[in-house]
Amino acid sequence: MKILKRKLTVVLTMIPLIAACTNLSHRKHDPQRRFRGMGCVLVIDAMRDVEVFGLEFYDDRGSEIYGKAVQNLRNQSMFALGGIYVPVTVRATWREGRGWDDQKKIWNEGVIIGDYTFPVAERIPDEVLNDIREHGGNLRLKFRVQSDGVLFGWDIERALPIPNCNTREVLTCMATHLFSPGGDFKEAYISRGKVVEKGWYIDKQTGQKIETDY
Repeated sequence: MKILKRKLTVVLTMIPLIAACTNLSHRKHDPQRRFRGMGCVLVIDAMRDVEVFGLEFYDDRGSEIYGKAVQNLRNQSMFALGGIYVPVTVRATWREGRGWDDQKKIWNEGVIIGDYTFPVAERIPDEVLNDIREHGGNLRLKFRVQSDGVLFGWDIERALPIPNCNTREVLTCMATHLFSPGGDFKEAYISRGKVVEKGWYIDKQTGQKIETDY
């Protein structure tokens, strides 16, 4: 009987330790912990000469985080990501034949012709996040649609003061700068209509880095 009581006491003593280890393991694998307290911006456009219709982005929870009737390079979208939830994965779809059917008098959802799911959160390096915590700025999540998929990249958006700015308006004396680009592509830096620094993307078939002027 005494032996049984001892064993029961040991088991009861171990329960809080087991629970603590379980919670620690859960926190360790929580992908959102890395991004807490950060501002995130989504940037979406398309490769030159690529235009898709009915573009929709869904995160790993199945929530729609972006939608646009027509997406191309010219109508780039940029907005703050609400809820500060960085998607573990993103599913991107686009369609053809979507629109109003005059003959049937119904809305036609069309047919999905592009359907791609790819990782997001795990690809962003800790070094980038540590840089933001130390020096400030927003994490930009960038998506560029191709005819056969979606390129994903990231960088840090940081507002810095303009040297020798004489106006008293603080915001007028600030300029946006981009740091630590990474991923599948980087936009070109264009100033006053001229390409100051070329962009690039990684060709998924060959793995080569190809320069762009946009």
